[in-house]
Amino acid sequence: MIKKLSVSLRRERKNIHIMKAYKGFNRNEDGTLSCRGFVYEPGKTYKHEGKIELCESGFHACHELWQTWSFYPNNGKTAYYEVECGGDMIESEDGDGKFVCSEITLLKEIGMDVVARFDRACGFSGGFAIVEVDEKCNFINSKGKLISEQWYDGARNFSEGFARVKLDGKWNFINADGKLLSEQRFGDACSFTEGFARVKLDGKWNYINTDGKLLSEQWFDEAYSFSEGFAAFKLGGKWNFIDTGGKLLTEQWFDDAWYFCEGFALVKLDSKWNFIDTGGKLLTERWFDEACGFQEGLAIVKLDGKCNIIDAEGNPLSERWFDEVWGFSEGFATVHDNGKWNFVDTKGKLMSNQWFDDACSFCEGFAKVKLYGKWNFINTEWKLLTEQWFDDAWYFSEGLAKVKLDGKWKYIDSKGEFV
Repeated sequence: MIKKLSVSLRRERKNIHIMKAYKGFNRNEDGTLSCRGFVYEPGKTYKHEGKIELCESGFHACHELWQTWSFYPNNGKTAYYEVECGGDMIESEDGDGKFVCSEITLLKEIGMDVVARFDRACGFSGGFAIVEVDEKCNFINSKGKLISEQWYDGARNFSEGFARVKLDGKWNFINADGKLLSEQRFGDACSFTEGFARVKLDGKWNYINTDGKLLSEQWFDEAYSFSEGFAAFKLGGKWNFIDTGGKLLTEQWFDDAWYFCEGFALVKLDSKWNFIDTGGKLLTERWFDEACGFQEGLAIVKLDGKCNIIDAEGNPLSERWFDEVWGFSEGFATVHDNGKWNFVDTKGKLMSNQWFDDACSFCEGFAKVKLYGKWNFINTEWKLLTEQWFDDAWYFSEGLAKVKLDGKWKYIDSKGEFV
């Protein structure tokens, strides 16, 4: 398993000039305006003391009026104001137009005649946002305008220039101008990937391109989305791959198949697993009991109850096979053998002669390890972070890790010092 960290993108500016923006508020029964529990008065200027942080502290607003609708839909209890913002500012880079600042002044209320009224509004994706009125869906563009006069029973976000829409129990696609992609309506449909979308009709699957044409005259029992130019599909109980021209990848059919990743896809035959490349060639003559897809040029495989890591030529990295192997993180994989834990690098070399009672993946240059009931951290050069061992420990995040000592939780930095 490879630990993936979710990173929040933001752009920070200090001491910005006063700028005009827009903000939504809850209109309370007593006529006051509030946002996240803070009560505002029109015409007043407010200054935040201390650090500002998106979605946590400070005054939030949006660059355009329509961007506020995703956060404060007009449900009859919402007020919208033109505001002035200043001081420090942190901008979201999620495409929603939101930012947080340290100073804000409420200038004037926006008349409801220029505010679109939605029961629900979603965040922007692909340049459009889904909005809902009376349980019907539509899209607004980056100027806050509806892209279609038609309202739908259901809708999904845009992907590769098209969005899925549902009407009278059937699915189709619309483009950025609100025009339908196909005269054919489907029982189900998936987002476009690599120029094709999966569509379902009468229990069978096919692919439609951005011109509204079906990829194949043959409809399939099951189908996966395109990845690296190929898609796996099932027909008559067997699996194969189809390319963007509608041609089969190989004459060999398999019991199971998965997506292509880094040039290889997993295939199963007679209860064993192997890899096939984009030329239809098997990676190795050896078939495995279990296997995971390639990541960073390496894949984990299992044979006769033991695990190893193979490279893109099918060669095992290590002469030693382990009871368990967890995916690479920051250049090292965690391995388990005979009840103990260690690490191997991308060449299959063991990190140390020392084996631990427990170990976790590397994160921000450190991995937590357990020995004799206590926890510590090691870096990628196999050095302990500190001579002190802890009762418990968590991963490093933004340069700090939480550790427990004598029943108390503290934070330790990357130099091994308490903060």
